[in-house]
Amino acid sequence: MTGSPDHPAVLDSLQLVVSGERDAVGTLTAVPADIFMRAEEEIRALRRIFSVCSDPLTGPFRTATERIESLQQHLEDLVRMRSQKILLLALSRSEGRTVDREEMKRMLPAEVALFEAVCASLEEFRRATIPDLHSGAGDRIEEDGTACAAAIEEAGVPRDVETPVTVLVRVLLPVEPFLGFDGQVYALEPEDIVTLPRENAAVLMERNIILSIFPDQ
Repeated sequence: MTGSPDHPAVLDSLQLVVSGERDAVGTLTAVPADIFMRAEEEIRALRRIFSVCSDPLTGPFRTATERIESLQQHLEDLVRMRSQKILLLALSRSEGRTVDREEMKRMLPAEVALFEAVCASLEEFRRATIPDLHSGAGDRIEEDGTACAAAIEEAGVPRDVETPVTVLVRVLLPVEPFLGFDGQVYALEPEDIVTLPRENAAVLMERNIILSIFPDQ
């Protein structure tokens, strides 16, 4: 003969899981795969009392009510915390960052489905709002001088853009981040081999911070 289930243990287990999830800031915990099923079964068993105990003032009725409220509150807290973490992971992937495999392993099947659905929605939103700059880039048509001039004028692009002259250099000393003449930010470390705008390179060479790879430049 099997013993009766340990009902208080279900609530105790759920409390521990919620506490652990709350303490694990920024990362998912490995929750028991059956925690939600066990909580659901416990709530269903407690609700059976309502069908046979019509007096809400009886001890069993009050105890069942309190336990159901506690179980439901813990379930809500657990789902809220894990959903927030999963949404942040999905946003991280949509921005091109790699999601830790261990985080994926700690997701329950329903959570994996949520993660994939959010990723797909974010990608769809990105495609709908950000132009595809590569679309049609390889489709070349026969050059038309008039059409070319009209396109340049419509886009407001200067006709004669001076190509910045650059210098290939080797870095000797570290340099704090600075804005180059080409509008890019550079942060240099010793032994770096980089291409710099000629104006910036001239200043750094005067200070013996860099050496030109091709001195004739």
